[in-house]
Amino acid sequence: MDLTELVNAILSLVGGPLGIFLISLVSNSIPFFTIPYLGIVAGYALFYVSPLDKVVLVLASALGATVGKIAIYFMGKAVSKGFNESTKKNVDLFKRIAKRSLFIAILVFAASPLPDDILYVPLGIMGYPILLYFIAILAGKAVLTSIVVLYASWIAGIAVVHLWTIPILIAVTALLTYIVVKVDWYVVINELYTEGVIAALKKFGYETKKLFFKS
Repeated sequence: MDLTELVNAILSLVGGPLGIFLISLVSNSIPFFTIPYLGIVAGYALFYVSPLDKVVLVLASALGATVGKIAIYFMGKAVSKGFNESTKKNVDLFKRIAKRSLFIAILVFAASPLPDDILYVPLGIMGYPILLYFIAILAGKAVLTSIVVLYASWIAGIAVVHLWTIPILIAVTALLTYIVVKVDWYVVINELYTEGVIAALKKFGYETKKLFFKS
């Protein structure tokens, strides 16, 4: 059974918020690989009309994704069991130094298309506080999922009233998807931490420009 069949099997057995929770969990519990579950969330958002339904959808997906990332955390923690005492001391030192800034980093990674497992596995290795880890990822995934749900709902609302806008919206969505996938988010986030928000926005603009205008 491939991943597509697994997704279809889960949704056929369990629909609604529980199905979204399970899909989000499975997608986020596979290290360094993900099922495009946000596309499924966007599809559900088209049928969830009331604000309360949309909130439930966001929470179900965000909570499922967070539980999945907890599995990634414990994979890293399992690796740390084999460390010698010298390595453990180095890890403890790094944990004390980076504890405060890491919370923001976890939240940013969770709320962005960055490959977040490269951060979460080391967090498990260093034994980062699981409660802070849970809160940061839940908040980040809630932000990310909210953006997806609101965008999908907005597109659906416009398309119903103005059918001629559908091709334009598809093109815009494809363009945004291309930018999100292709931009070097590492350098953008690094600029944010070293130089600030304005510098990060400029770097994002530069990285986006590079996608379309080769120097």
